[in-house]
Amino acid sequence: MPRALFSGVAGLKTHQTKMDVIGNNIANVNTYGFKSSRVTFKDVYYETLSGSSNANGAMGGGNATQVGYGSAIGSVDVLNTRSGFAATGLGTDCYIDGEGYFVIKDGAGNERLTQVGQMSFDGSGNLVDGQKNFVCGYPYKDMSGKAAVGGATINLDNSNGTLLDGYKVEIKYATAVTGPSPATTVAADADKKTITVTFTPSTDTPAGNPTKTMTKSVLDTALKTGTWAWTGTMPTGFVSSKVTVEGLADDPTGAVNAATGSVIQGANFDTTKNPDKIVNTYGELKDLTIGSDGTITGQDASGTIRIIGQVAIANVPNPQALTLEGNSYFKAVNNTGTITYSAPGSKNVGQLKSGGLETSNVDLATEMSDMIMTQRGFQANSKIITVSDEMLDELCNLKR
Repeated sequence: MPRALFSGVAGLKTHQTKMDVIGNNIANVNTYGFKSSRVTFKDVYYETLSGSSNANGAMGGGNATQVGYGSAIGSVDVLNTRSGFAATGLGTDCYIDGEGYFVIKDGAGNERLTQVGQMSFDGSGNLVDGQKNFVCGYPYKDMSGKAAVGGATINLDNSNGTLLDGYKVEIKYATAVTGPSPATTVAADADKKTITVTFTPSTDTPAGNPTKTMTKSVLDTALKTGTWAWTGTMPTGFVSSKVTVEGLADDPTGAVNAATGSVIQGANFDTTKNPDKIVNTYGELKDLTIGSDGTITGQDASGTIRIIGQVAIANVPNPQALTLEGNSYFKAVNNTGTITYSAPGSKNVGQLKSGGLETSNVDLATEMSDMIMTQRGFQANSKIITVSDEMLDELCNLKR
């Protein structure tokens, strides 16, 4: 049988496979998070009709004579290029602005990865994706609180931060500052939820710079060791010695007069453990949002902002080794390297953008061009088979 006949059959198979991949790409042109694939061909077996030889004194060297037997599939590669952001308007939809994958687990604990951040809470408080599998992350290990006031950051410790969540901190001068070491008082109004730090100038006016009064050390002393006068009931468990102040520079002009800032609740997450499913234990919450660092917050019936957990991101050293599972899932098998987990925006993974999902990375113009070339390649290979058949027919007719 002619070798060309086998080459034509091999070419038909490879081009059919390429057309299958192109068809799948085009079918998923509007699938969120879809990664297109490409096909590469390779040549296969060669029959050596004559070998190569070196030159000698009698004659020159000769090259090998080989005839090939067609093509085969070299690889089908997933193109893990980033694609665009499609706004959805849902605060729990997330787009990874950079590298990384969301971590998903099914009920049996099997882990999958995806770049489709379609999330919501089910009736039991579990954070799930569009396929009703669990979205994994980190629960908070303790709560904290801080206020940014007049260029300073006031850290209120874990317990104090929770107790003073929602308070407004105000720093002001009682009168014009003329002394270098003003007396300070801290008055906290539990009913109006305000903390007022008042600086009153001393009566002495020593030599030097009598107007340089607002210093970081003075503010530290006021908040950490000053007398806290409470209007209303002081929150149980509050300890003023746990308060710290950072970042306030010396200010001889009194420019921070009447500066204010609110105590904002924060959380510390235990990112040393492997991610696990995230559960809302607060009951019904409204205005659920996911921050750029993956922190999930919501507002309860009393108006208090509750922190539920933090979404985890997986960093895969070799994403080309991930296998496709369907439903926009990838599975880590061999050759992926060591997969690490971290919070969004850290350790080389991207931050989150809420309110949208990742679009498909299919380039429709490229796919249509490839489809034309694949069609012509299939047509040419089928012609090889037709011509080979005609040659065999002529050979059989020699007997006549």
